[in-house]
Parts: sequence; C-alpha cells; structure tokens
Amino acid sequence: EPSGVPYKALIFVMLQGGADSFNMLIPHTCSSKDMYKEYSDMRGSIAISSKTSLLEIDSSDSDQVCESFGMHPKLSAAHQLYNDGDLVWFANAGVLYRPVDKNNYKKGAKSALFAHNSMQREVQRIDPDKTDVETGVLGRLSDALISQQ
Repeated sequence: EPSGVPYKALIFVMLQGGADSFNMLIPHTCSSKDMYKEYSDMRGSIAISSKTSLLEIDSSDSDQVCESFGMHPKLSAAHQLYNDGDLVWFANAGVLYRPVDKNNYKKGAKSALFAHNSMQREVQRIDPDKTDVETGVLGRLSDALISQQ
C-alpha cells in the first residue's frame, strides 16, 4: 500500500553479459573527431549500419567527448525514459581502486580491467578499503540506508 511519502529508487540492473552494450549506446555527433566512423570501423558487420536509425540523445551539457549519442533503434522505451529524466547511462564502467593510465594499469589495478567476468565479480563486491569484505555494494548501500531511518 503506497504511503504517500515521496521517495527515490535506485535500480541496479546487472545484465551478466546479456547485452551488447557497444550497440546500445553509440557515438553520434562528436565535433572533435568522427567517433561514429571509428565505432563503425571497429564493429564491422555487427555495427548499427545506419546512423540515421539511431535514437539520438543530447549530451551537450556534459563533459562527454560527443555532443550526442545514439541509442539502438529498438530501445525506444529506454530512449523515452532517458528523455523524461528517468534513466541514466553508466557507460564503460569498471572498478578502479586508484587512478591508473594506459602506462601503469597492469601494475596499479587489482583486477583485470578488460575482462568482462572479472568486472562483473568486482562490481558486485566492490570494497576498495576492504572494510566489509564480500558484502557487495548494494548490500552496504541497503545497510547504510536502513541505519539512517
């Protein structure tokens, strides 16, 4: 039964490799260079071949390299949620315990940054300070919220 008290919800969707994210959110308009062409060249035959078919989203008020991105043409419901302010994208997310760059990531990273299975495991249990080992980010978030009530 609804209480009438306004609230915000955090919904965490873990796809476990069930989606090709590089064909979900795609560079569209980028003034610094043609990142759609880079995407298309790298993805080859599995790229979304028509830039005009993408559902464009504006990113001009952010610090992204592109002024807009395109969502897969079959994601119209997600596109509407984004435009309504009810969905955000976390693209290319991974787990870093400290800042690294391409010259020192092999020594500075505790996990395999480019391994899908490793990143899934790490995002589920992330705890860089090892204060609550293996409790999981959502478990600790839930505990923190409950303790504030």
